[in-house]
Amino acid sequence: MARRKKETPLNVLLDFAANISWKISVPIAIISYIGFHYVASMPLSPPKDIHSFSNSIYQTLLISFSTALQYIIPLVFIIGALVSVFKSKGRRKLLDEQSSLESVRAMSWQEFELLVGEAFRRKGYEVKENGGGGADGGIDLVLNKNGKKSIVQCKRWKTFSIGVPLIRELYGVMTAERANDCIFVSSGNYTAEARLFAEDKPIWLIDGSELIDLVSSVQVQPRISKSSTFNQSQSISPKCPLCGSGMVKRTARKGTNVGNEFWRCTNFPKCRGVC
Repeated sequence: MARRKKETPLNVLLDFAANISWKISVPIAIISYIGFHYVASMPLSPPKDIHSFSNSIYQTLLISFSTALQYIIPLVFIIGALVSVFKSKGRRKLLDEQSSLESVRAMSWQEFELLVGEAFRRKGYEVKENGGGGADGGIDLVLNKNGKKSIVQCKRWKTFSIGVPLIRELYGVMTAERANDCIFVSSGNYTAEARLFAEDKPIWLIDGSELIDLVSSVQVQPRISKSSTFNQSQSISPKCPLCGSGMVKRTARKGTNVGNEFWRCTNFPKCRGVC
């Protein structure tokens, strides 16, 4: 069994610095150095009486701590900035290299979560990654955009269909977290019962082929093969009536039009335009 990393104030601060943009970490490093250096450079006044003696002790401790922190805190945020840049580059590469549903299914569950997070990040969402493998309450990602909060659960399953119990559990977590909606992302599929449960609720069910649509729509240079199982005929697709983007042909899997083909916006789930 893997030993859990000991949580110390320094570890917590480093994790925080590594999970924010380097554009934030670097200014924090500079400002913290200036602030602590200013305090560390303050002259120490000798005590004149018994009352000023206690103040002198506090001043000495403050200067001593600041002398150390003027180097420690900026260093932590500089290291965090470097880690953030490295992780961001890895996420971008991971997404842009996907070429099929099979390549997505071949990745680890940690990579799968990073892939989904990066896809939503490119859609304009602020993404918080919970890191997986811990007590995350069924939440792998937290999305924020335009004042709305969405929670995401990711399952890299290819041999099983997601059933109602997992969808119902995520819906309960969404309510407890007071999120606006929840998103379940799978590299596989969902049972008819699961889709029926989600139909009239703020739940988005993204299956393997829909995930590939999402990934392809945000890749710098789309690498999705047109011979794959989710053939996209963008050259002859109509324009979305809501946002004007291209559309892809899908087959209805629920509702009164089950089995019928329709066109859906490539900006799904941001845009839900259909025709």
